[in-house]
Amino acid sequence: MGANFAFFLPIMMAAFGIAFLFMWRCGARAAAWWSAGFFSVAAGFAMPFLTLVLPWRGWAYVADIVFANGFLLFGQALLARWRPGWLLGARLAIWAGSLLACMAAIEARDLAVELVASDMGCFLLIAIPLIAAKGRLRAVSDRVLLLAGVSVSLDCLSRASTVAWTLNPGSSFSSTEYAFLMQALACMFGLFLALAALAACVSDMLARHVHDAQVDPLTTLLNRRGFEKRLDESGERSATGSIVVCDIDHFKAVNDMHGHAEGDRVIVALADTLRLTAPAGALVARFGGEEFVLFLPGLSVARAAAWANEARGLFADEAGPALGLGRVLTASFGVSSRHPGDGSIHDAIDRADLALYEAKRQGRDRVCVQRAWEAKDEQVAPMPLARIA
Repeated sequence: MGANFAFFLPIMMAAFGIAFLFMWRCGARAAAWWSAGFFSVAAGFAMPFLTLVLPWRGWAYVADIVFANGFLLFGQALLARWRPGWLLGARLAIWAGSLLACMAAIEARDLAVELVASDMGCFLLIAIPLIAAKGRLRAVSDRVLLLAGVSVSLDCLSRASTVAWTLNPGSSFSSTEYAFLMQALACMFGLFLALAALAACVSDMLARHVHDAQVDPLTTLLNRRGFEKRLDESGERSATGSIVVCDIDHFKAVNDMHGHAEGDRVIVALADTLRLTAPAGALVARFGGEEFVLFLPGLSVARAAAWANEARGLFADEAGPALGLGRVLTASFGVSSRHPGDGSIHDAIDRADLALYEAKRQGRDRVCVQRAWEAKDEQVAPMPLARIA
């Protein structure tokens, strides 16, 4: 059975190395550390087979180095998820100390000491990063990965603690109980660690794709889809409150005169104004171009209009000078109340859009309001709340 493990383990570990390499190419950043770690461990488990094919005392040095490298890389992969760069100096010192102890034992021809030094080094290299998981287990995949890491670390510790009983004096290493247990348990716990790490990488990639699908990349605000999704998740789709719709005045002229790059900076400036001043609990989204939509749950239309007027004034006072475009930048706002009788929140958004169009018609750089009851009477015009001379 030991000979079977000698063939199977390197192939299994290398296969996971290839899988993580593919995951890295797909955008999972921590997968690069996992890939390098599994390739290193695959090389370590190939050493007994290489010793049989090509006897050389130097394989022992190579095995200790690649195993230490593999566990250092596993630790780095875990920390990339929980606490990047944590205790790097200490971990490198453990890595170097373990290798020096292994090499001294090889020179002294003391296999037991070499194995203890290697196993204890591997234990510390993966156990220390597990401490960084405290308070950072955000998802089920994190908890499963922690359990897999603990299993591997305890496997290393148990091997180091039982060398005196599992290393048969006078026998070749490949025929010892230590070798069999190392390969059998490495197959089981290594598979557990690899699958847990793969699941964590897949979970991260899915979360990132969901984030990218719901967040506007320019402003990092919610996009239209994210706005709808957040309403569903928060249970506020039918909640009362107010809707604010705004956009940048004469934005096409900004793009034409200063270029699209400067136009993007103006959009980001308005997004930052809205994000930094919006009331607690507000949903702020960029619906497209220079148009933004906010849902202010529980806020009356009068308070929402007062906030919009403050945001409008702040943007007009600070955005132009801050960007250095040599022109005044302004924005127009439309406000509407959200009413439980609405078929959907888009009814309130449509009313806020009508108020925004009225603000544009009246000269821009102002806030206009359209209440829910006003939408039923086409003869009632929105109420202008702010006007800049």
